[in-house]
Amino acid sequence: MKHGNTFYLELSREIFTPKYTKLSSTSKWLFVVLNELEQRFTGKTVDYFYRSNEDLSIDTGIKLTTLKISKKELLETDLIESWQMHWLNSETGKKSEKKVTAYRILK
Repeated sequence: MKHGNTFYLELSREIFTPKYTKLSSTSKWLFVVLNELEQRFTGKTVDYFYRSNEDLSIDTGIKLTTLKISKKELLETDLIESWQMHWLNSETGKKSEKKVTAYRILK
């Protein structure tokens, strides 16, 4: 865990500033969930995490089509960055066939 605490979520207040008032409420919710996932799946040596769109849809409770729109909207800001990747199978050392999206929270 990034912050070493399982009882609270650390979230930047910047999402509530006038700079981000044009973000939809769905995109803001996605940002909150991405922050939670970052804190759960990253640590001192890894500063990104990955999720498939299907997993992220389940995590957020947002329909897949709406999720893609919200993700695009959020990526147009300076709050997060993402890229496509394959994960490595630790036993075989081979890349997965399925691509996932890696995320890094910037603020």
